[in-house]
Parts: sequence; structure tokens; C-alpha cells
Amino acid sequence: MKKRFKKIYIEITNTCNLSCNFCPRTKRKPELMTLELFNKILEESKSLCDEISLHIMGEPLSHPQLKDIITLSEKKDVKINLTTNGTLIKQNSKILLNKTIRRINFSIHGIKANYSGEEQEILLKNIIEFTKLAQEKREDMIITYRLWNINDDSNRKITKTIEEEFNTKIEEETKKISTKVKKNLYIHYDESFNWPNPEDNIRTEKGYCHGLTRYIGILSNGTLVPCCLDNNGTIDLGNVKDNTIEEILNKKRAKDMKKGFDKRILVEDMCKKCTYIKRFEKDKDKIN
Repeated sequence: MKKRFKKIYIEITNTCNLSCNFCPRTKRKPELMTLELFNKILEESKSLCDEISLHIMGEPLSHPQLKDIITLSEKKDVKINLTTNGTLIKQNSKILLNKTIRRINFSIHGIKANYSGEEQEILLKNIIEFTKLAQEKREDMIITYRLWNINDDSNRKITKTIEEEFNTKIEEETKKISTKVKKNLYIHYDESFNWPNPEDNIRTEKGYCHGLTRYIGILSNGTLVPCCLDNNGTIDLGNVKDNTIEEILNKKRAKDMKKGFDKRILVEDMCKKCTYIKRFEKDKDKIN
């Protein structure tokens, strides 16, 4: 039976051990999602989505109860898609081999933005070491190395290390957004983008987003948001501490947004200011 969402983003912490210039600073207070709240969200999510994604803001590997979070997910048979900067991989490598983790995305650009020279090399090697271990112990786990930007020459040193470690060749002229290194290991190149900001000018009144259709997000304080780019909870649809996910999605604000997306009309000002939404504009003549 097809689930309502492809994934539900769950932010188990909004704090991070790095400071990247491409990542916005949330205005919310630093917060760890409690195990009790995570358990409630997980129980409601398992019938709604194919997998949960431990990602919005923050570094999930820094959560002190990460092992319990993964164990709970395994018990409820919910698959995990996890995004990390990879700097804490050595301390968590054993936990992350759990069979419930379907995919791990390593944001290599986070390491690039914060470290250089030998430090950068050591951290990259730690990620590669875990990757090799995972490919030995968990052949079905998908691992992706993420890099900004596809045409950035500074990526070449990193891709060269990956080529040497995995005995492969990544041809620059054939490099695509997603390049397969070997079975279940990929490099994903993408362009950096501006996060939506409530203080920006309205860009357009029309458009489409996968929010509320393919995915939703839940912040560390329990606030349900329509997408993973609403890092401050500007579009606060409700709190899962007070209502179930289904109850929140059946409230007027969420239903109005969803109806608007279906008609290619942007209801919320935040959506009207979002530039990332351009990636979903299939009929540009009608939308622009």
C-alpha cells in the first residue's frame, strides 16, 4: 500500500558542531528532541511514510541519545535516511551500521567550509574508512558524498582522494549531478542556494512545491512545517506535542497550502519568497 509521503524530515537537534557560510543560523533556541517526543512522532510516521530523514538543521550525530533513536526506529521497522557532516563518524560508526539505516548522506562541503590541509584530509579519510566498513558489513546501505558545486575546481582534490581510495576514475567531462563511484556509493554535486527568508521580497505568486505532498518536516521542538527549508518554523502548522500529525495536516492552514500547490498558487508569503521552489516549476510559462 502506497504511503502518504515519501519521507518525513525529523530534526532531532537544531545545533551543529560546524559553522558553514552556506547554512543559515536558526533563530530558535538550541534544542535536542527528547526520546519521548521522537517515539511519538515515529509511531505516527510509520503509517504515513516510507522512511524518515534525520535532517533539517543541526548535526544528528551530536545527539547524545542517537543510539536509542536508531534502536527505536529499528523496533518500529522504519527506515532512516541520515544527513551528516561526517566529523563525528568515528565515534558513531558502530551505531550507524544498524540495518534500519537505509542511506547516509555525507555533506563533504561542510568539511571543506570549516577545515583545510591535514585536518580536512583526516576527516575525509574517516568518512572513507566508514564507507568501506559499511560496504563490507552493510552491502545494501546507500552512501552519498555531497559537494558544492558541480563546477568548483576546489572539489578536484577531494574527488582525487576518492578515486585513489576506491580505485576508480571520475571523469570531469562526464561528471553529472549524481555520479556513481561504485555499487551503492555516489558523489552528488549540486549548486548552493539561498534559503527562504521572511524578510526577502516576494518573488512570485505562482508555483509548485513537493511540501505536504511528498514530504513534511518536524522541528526539534515539535513544530510541524511543510518542508525542510523552513528552518525557523515560519510556517507553523501546529505542534505534534499537542496534536497528531494527521490532525495538524487536516487543519485549515495546511489544507489551504496543499490546495494552493495543486493549483500552482502559492498561499504563504514564505513560499512566494522562496527561490528553491524554481526547481519544481514544470510549466514555466504558467508559473512565471
